[in-house]
Amino acid sequence: MEATASWMVPMLGAVAVLGAIALYSAYGVWGRRARLTAEERSELAAAPMPKLQKRALLSTAVGLITLGALSAILTTYGAAEYWDNDDLRLTVVGIFIAGMALHVGLLTAMVSPLWSEESQFDERDRQVLAQAPAVQTGLVLLTLAAWNTSLVTRFHDQGAVPTVYLYLIFGTVVLVSLIGHSVGIVVGYWMGPRFGES
Repeated sequence: MEATASWMVPMLGAVAVLGAIALYSAYGVWGRRARLTAEERSELAAAPMPKLQKRALLSTAVGLITLGALSAILTTYGAAEYWDNDDLRLTVVGIFIAGMALHVGLLTAMVSPLWSEESQFDERDRQVLAQAPAVQTGLVLLTLAAWNTSLVTRFHDQGAVPTVYLYLIFGTVVLVSLIGHSVGIVVGYWMGPRFGES
């Protein structure tokens, strides 16, 4: 019992710290936001969906579909089979690269107008883009906390985590980071404009 407590305490402490960082990051971005009047809220609700928000929704869907497909495959066959079976590993890597390439393409299409002289982005769009990394960072930290908790709990008695999980952690963090940026944009528009409002 004492041995279990000795490794559970720092592990849970690390998870708590990561969660606190994520919450603080979100509070720093949205905690002191300007309040909209009822008239401003109704105007915002009636406005058409910005192109940036549409692309962020699409890229979020692409990322979630990719992550879901990979999770389903790995849950069905297991990490050991993924490591030993070349065909399965190539399938997983192919889905990962295809999903990531499509997501990066959509992300590039979202932010490339920022550097255009004829950019249609207004201050609201730029502020939403500036706030998106807060959500991205929080999701990455929570993902790492989830991996840390599950792997330490599962492999504590063995004293080591199999190498295959390092690849899975890397892939998961990359996908969650991309998804998190798009989710941050969607959340930014959902929460309303923050810049220059009263």
